[in-house]
Amino acid sequence: MKKSNSINKGILENQQEASTDVDLSLLQRERLSTGSENLNDLLSGGLETGGITQIYGESNSKKSHLCHLLCTVLPVPYQAIYIDTEGKFRTEKIETMAKDRGLDLLSTLANITVRQPTNCKQQEITIDEYCSIVRSNPRIKLVIVDSMMFHYRAEYPGRSNLSERSHRLNIYMHKLHSLAQARNIAIIITNHSTKNPHGDSMYKDPRPYGGNIISSVCTYIVNFIRSNFNNIDTTLIKSPLKGHSNHYLTIVDSGFLDPITHYL
Repeated sequence: MKKSNSINKGILENQQEASTDVDLSLLQRERLSTGSENLNDLLSGGLETGGITQIYGESNSKKSHLCHLLCTVLPVPYQAIYIDTEGKFRTEKIETMAKDRGLDLLSTLANITVRQPTNCKQQEITIDEYCSIVRSNPRIKLVIVDSMMFHYRAEYPGRSNLSERSHRLNIYMHKLHSLAQARNIAIIITNHSTKNPHGDSMYKDPRPYGGNIISSVCTYIVNFIRSNFNNIDTTLIKSPLKGHSNHYLTIVDSGFLDPITHYL
């Protein structure tokens, strides 16, 4: 009986110790500026470390534009990893954004590491490699996957491939989530949008590709909709801190301008 009580006591102590570790991790989360006051406000103060933020929208809704901006405004001495699955990374965009802010271009580019996987297998290998690198380099504070679904949509089309696609995505989304929590870094994934045939409660049209396999692991989800030639309507879909809300952004070469008007 004493042995059983001793075992139970040990289990309880381990559970209490694990809970304390989680609480300390939550206290250590940081906020990274997005380069836009409106977007910072939408995200309750900026890009949160320790989790995944998903930005989704149609093509040309300026998701990659935001990714370039996040790399540019990342505070020194932090570094960014940019996994560019669609081949959209441009040093010229970084140059324009850095010049507008009086930042040294070479120093800014030196803190950005870009990898461009051309298929799902390369994307998964790249994520595995950088999970290892991030764990040994405390200066890396931002990891971007732009976009998460691009190769999976091409290589696993239709319902017959849905199970295998979901299985592989589930593994790598959880690897990214575990990395964000373990190293207290911010992870951004971009995603395309699709129609919502079921009309569920979280999403109106459009919704992100990948369903709950992608979205359930994300702490924040933001929808980008190009409302006209120069403006984006950003909608907060998921957040642990507040409900749905909206802000407008005006697109400029150097990032975004923040119109005063916003609505809830």
